[in-house]
Amino acid sequence: MESHVCADTSFDHCLDCKEALDPLSQGPLRFYRQLKEVFGDRFLAYLGLTYFGLKGICFSLLTSAMLPYFQTMGVTGSGFQLASVVARIPWSMKGWVGVLSDCLPLGRYHKRGYLLLASVIGTGGFAMLATLPLKSLGPDQVWSVALLFCAANVLISTFDLLCEGKYSELMRTKKAGSEVLSLVWSCMQSGALFGALITGVFIDTVGPQPLLLVGVPFALLAFWRSAAGDLPEEPARSWASLRKKVYSEPRLFVLAAAMAGGGLVVAISVALLEQRGRTVVSFCVSGLLILCSFKAMPRTLARSNLYMFLSSVAYMDLTGPLSYFYTGSTSCIVDAPHFSYSYYLAVSNVVGSIGSILGAVLFQYMQNWSFRAAFCVTASIQVLASIFDLLIVNRWNIGVGIPDKAIYLFGDAACQSMAQMMALMPMAMLTARLCPRGAEATVFAILAGFQNFGSSIGSILGVQLTEAFGVQASADGPCNFDRLGDLIVVTHCILPLACLPLTWCLVPAARINDEAAFDAAPPPPSFMSPPASPPNSPPNSPSPAPVLEGWREGGSEYCLMEDAADQEDGAKMKRQFS
Repeated sequence: MESHVCADTSFDHCLDCKEALDPLSQGPLRFYRQLKEVFGDRFLAYLGLTYFGLKGICFSLLTSAMLPYFQTMGVTGSGFQLASVVARIPWSMKGWVGVLSDCLPLGRYHKRGYLLLASVIGTGGFAMLATLPLKSLGPDQVWSVALLFCAANVLISTFDLLCEGKYSELMRTKKAGSEVLSLVWSCMQSGALFGALITGVFIDTVGPQPLLLVGVPFALLAFWRSAAGDLPEEPARSWASLRKKVYSEPRLFVLAAAMAGGGLVVAISVALLEQRGRTVVSFCVSGLLILCSFKAMPRTLARSNLYMFLSSVAYMDLTGPLSYFYTGSTSCIVDAPHFSYSYYLAVSNVVGSIGSILGAVLFQYMQNWSFRAAFCVTASIQVLASIFDLLIVNRWNIGVGIPDKAIYLFGDAACQSMAQMMALMPMAMLTARLCPRGAEATVFAILAGFQNFGSSIGSILGVQLTEAFGVQASADGPCNFDRLGDLIVVTHCILPLACLPLTWCLVPAARINDEAAFDAAPPPPSFMSPPASPPNSPPNSPSPAPVLEGWREGGSEYCLMEDAADQEDGAKMKRQFS
């Protein structure tokens, strides 16, 4: 089963699960007081609007509405999957939005102008999707509709990014604990469950458009509260100071711009070029971005980012053919599950949320493992979870008397979500460990965008293989799922396992809970960011490692490029992590 929620957006917050599993251990009243002391009532309410309302309810409804929306338009399975790539582009551009908000404020404040602009774009996207004459739309309007879904994602991804940057800054400057992570994670999960409930009740009776209409008042409320200044920030500094931010690390600035430009080029190629042209553009843009990442980031960070990018590409997306197989009518395929939208999009998502929580819990027992072992085990679990898709597609479950709904709900929906969470968490942990102290938000947004971009490339290549295997899917036919099982084996089993040997070449050998191995050699901050923040917890290494040469105390004249990986051919960094 393919997740109905964009995986790159799960990546951005799956790290929060580690701190969020016990959010109210001190009691709800004390929990709220601790948050209020650091963040204040207005910003806490703003976080609730962002993560419960926008990224919880609205994002759940938006992603759930896409499948029935495009199926009603008569779009094929491959067309639906490619349209999803265009709709997800804003999540790949988060790094660029973060850099722009730091270096080029719209108006008096760094973030407020971008929040207001995103609110206007998102309101227009939700409103038009909810009011278009859906039944009169055809497949030739697929890219126009995909752009409207993209506009709605601009709203959610921008608020997610800038709120994350602000609460991370407040956590660092006020030395706050992880209570806000518990609040954010709880709001997202409860909002997503509430959105799934709305979907289950209304999707089969009223269709997808009333679900999208729910996003309009949330977008307007977001505009109002952003204009009122509920997100606290100081006025922007002079243009001379802002230019110094760009000049402090031009290569990182170029990397963020290249990611934004690359995402747009890929989206345009998806809409205008044939499959071979899309594939060529995808490979060329990916190669350019990888080269830029090695030029702009410390070598160890760039290598780890390369592995996570390749693993995101290797587990190729098959949302199109699988969604149409599970929900297709008898005119498409006779012997198939024929799930209703309420079951496929809502009930399974509730069970999937429970599976994700279970995956987060299980990951806590892997804290003493090395990152290499964690990547190998979680990738293997994800491959094993794909067996449930094989069982249903080949109809083997019917042969042994297990109904489709039972094996899908308790097998596919739960196990895939659990496996995906377990695969995402070591990625997020490694990214957090390698991010420069004081520049965590900026670099984390760039790296998260890389993973989302990798998922988009995996979707494009998945369509290429779908067509090569002769798999065809449309809501009312013609359909051909004869080789869908073979396609699952290649894209969800063989290719992900083929990436595992790269862990020994690209991933540090450090343990997950060994902060000292990373704190001993933190890349200095960039973009004239605040002074380095202290580690989150005491180091677990038996002895401290030596401080790298070139580290400047006090945070003056620092540069992200000056780490041991770029000195002496990376010899010192190799000794640290092998």
